Amino acid sequence: MKPLLSNLGSVLFDLDGTLVETNIDFALMRREMIRLAVEVGLSEIDIQGLDILGIVDAAASALADDPQKSRQIRDDAMRILEEIELRHAHETRQIPFARDIVSHLKQRGIPVGIVTRNCRAASVISLQIAQIETDIMICREDSIRHKPHPEPVLLALSQLNAEAKSSVMVGDHIMDIKSGKAAGTRTIGFLRPDRPGDLFDEARPDFIAYNLREALDAIIGSDS
Repeated sequence: MKPLLSNLGSVLFDLDGTLVETNIDFALMRREMIRLAVEVGLSEIDIQGLDILGIVDAAASALADDPQKSRQIRDDAMRILEEIELRHAHETRQIPFARDIVSHLKQRGIPVGIVTRNCRAASVISLQIAQIETDIMICREDSIRHKPHPEPVLLALSQLNAEAKSSVMVGDHIMDIKSGKAAGTRTIGFLRPDRPGDLFDEARPDFIAYNLREALDAIIGSDS
């Protein structure tokens, strides 16, 4: 297999679901954010189709005429989300080959970063338990806009001093692929066995890997 890029400059990974498994209760997080949104006057129809952080943005925007209340609802939301994430951080398990793929890339001198929508406190705990070390990590607190927006990916590239055209974004969610594509990177969709086969049809990553060994082969080439 030929590598996706002949002049590889950096590799970015999503965290939860790609390198580690935390079993965060995303359904609870969503319910809590919907509750906050309804409390500020939004209906469930108003926030239908929004992801968890999108619901937070909608709730804060609904209070735009009162900046103090808008900031307060955002702070409350972030506190609740962090509490839920921290409950599960200590249950972290490494996804097979995660530590190896990161180590292999770093041994080759390839800068490695993480771009996650999770909070930093929980992410640090997860990485410590999984014994994974990367060069940089962009968490929820680090950007105003989040995946699928390109901002966090571009921020990671800036910190790694890497160009998008020579970088790869790897993730298990269409948000990861959309964010990478919007930033100008090549993309690898990690299609885990418990996910539907058409998961990435809309996002159209450059390569679909069914495990992280296949992802490494796509990044550096299977004959390397």
